[in-house]
Amino acid sequence: MYYSGMALIAIFILFINNYDILFHTRNDNLDDAHKAYKVFLIWVACYYLTDILWGPLSKLKNTSLVFIDTTIYFLAMALSVLFWTRYVIIYLNRKDFFTAVLKLTGMVFLIAQVVVLAVNCFKPIAFWYDPEGNYQVSIARNLNFDFQILMYLFVEIYMLTSIIKKQGDIRRRHTAICFFSIIMIVFVIFQKLYPLMPFYAIGCMLGTCLLHTFVLEDEKDVRRKQLESILQIEKIQEFELGNTRKIAYSDPLTGVKNRIAYLEDSEGIEQRIQDDFLSNFGLVVCDVNDLKIVNDTLGHKAGDEHIKNASIILRSIFEHSPVYRIGGDEFVIFLTGEDYVVHKKLLNNLDILMKNNVTQNGVVISFGYAEYSRGQDKNFLQIFNRADSTMYKYKKKIKKLKAAAE
Repeated sequence: MYYSGMALIAIFILFINNYDILFHTRNDNLDDAHKAYKVFLIWVACYYLTDILWGPLSKLKNTSLVFIDTTIYFLAMALSVLFWTRYVIIYLNRKDFFTAVLKLTGMVFLIAQVVVLAVNCFKPIAFWYDPEGNYQVSIARNLNFDFQILMYLFVEIYMLTSIIKKQGDIRRRHTAICFFSIIMIVFVIFQKLYPLMPFYAIGCMLGTCLLHTFVLEDEKDVRRKQLESILQIEKIQEFELGNTRKIAYSDPLTGVKNRIAYLEDSEGIEQRIQDDFLSNFGLVVCDVNDLKIVNDTLGHKAGDEHIKNASIILRSIFEHSPVYRIGGDEFVIFLTGEDYVVHKKLLNNLDILMKNNVTQNGVVISFGYAEYSRGQDKNFLQIFNRADSTMYKYKKKIKKLKAAAE
């Protein structure tokens, strides 16, 4: 029963290590290498099952059932070898002399095994059971293991030469196949020498555990690359979305926010007023003086420069607040945070600059300020109207100063 116990442990380890690929992941979601790996594991599991059954059947001394189980044992072994060669070819992703020979080797081994097992049903050239139910071996059985030893030795030597030349992921994959081959060589030799010991099952168990480690690393790399690709796409999309939003919400002439942005943001302020969540908010309404005169006398290009200069002034004064151009010569600034706290100083600075510009023939901006009053202001328009009214009073004041200066 020790023989069956080792196979039972091996199949549990196989299922635990490879639960995700065997039971959880659909074939549609697997790449070709993982599909081949899955098929290989299934046949290794079938081999383990025949090993598990061999012990109890031997105890029953039912020669016919044990003979059938042993026949299936060698067939499952041959199929696991065949699909291991298929997996190696796909896993290494190479098409050369080595893969052609390996593919042929796996097929020849399976065909030879089928022929031997068929003949063995009539003439014991591989194995038989004596009248007492004892397992006896013959030359074809030993040739089976000799063939595998030579195959794994061929693979190992080829992998060693490749490891020296390769780097990165390719080298790691060749290393995995190399170590698997070494393990199988050792335990196939032991199985040949000790027929009643489960060395082949132990070799498969250690080999598949080793492969699982490397396959898991490959999965991590694939997922990491997929994640990096997704993040890169998201970055590009975010950048493109940011650029699109910036273009959509920016005034092309001045670079400040445009009327669309103003309408959207003012709706946000309106909603906060309705929800009674607004506090510490001030509004500056501006109108650039003499734009029509500049356009009529100096041309629209000069008028555009006049508007640009006005926006530069406003952005330099209100550094921490959004500036909106809502019309040809109209600007609005939302004061919050730091600018709101020092709004008196900022408005005073703007006033001083405008009075100086009147005497220096610089850009003059009329402005008015109003701040939100909880309980008094029921909507955004009320704040705007107060600021707009103040702005017109300031415009009259500037006109008087200009007239006096002239």
